[in-house]
Amino acid sequence: MQDYITKVVFRYVLLFVLMYGFYVVMHGHLSPGGGFAGGMIIGLGVLLYFLIYGLQWRGRLRYLPLDVSIIFIGLGSLMEGIKFILPHEHGPVGAPGELFSVGIISVVNFGIGLCVASTILSIFYLIVED
Repeated sequence: MQDYITKVVFRYVLLFVLMYGFYVVMHGHLSPGGGFAGGMIIGLGVLLYFLIYGLQWRGRLRYLPLDVSIIFIGLGSLMEGIKFILPHEHGPVGAPGELFSVGIISVVNFGIGLCVASTILSIFYLIVED
């Protein structure tokens, strides 16, 4: 896309979109939202960035975002699996009403958000390749 106004406006809007996505991910246990909704916001924000600024990757860096997305999917899946490995008695606990008040649920929400955002980007890159 060659529209200068869209590029300038979205350059500043992207910061707020990503901040809102991380807010939804991290406060998912205190308010509506969570890992999936925040991951969708983050993934679609980055996807919109690629659609506006284009995909001019150099030869060997062309597959870097797909590789990073696959790594994030793996890390998010590991974070999701941690809650089944830790015993309930020995898991982290927090004070009620704080951001990390529910122990490992915040970490799990973050892992789910990473999985969803990375999956959106991976699907986009696989479609763009064809």
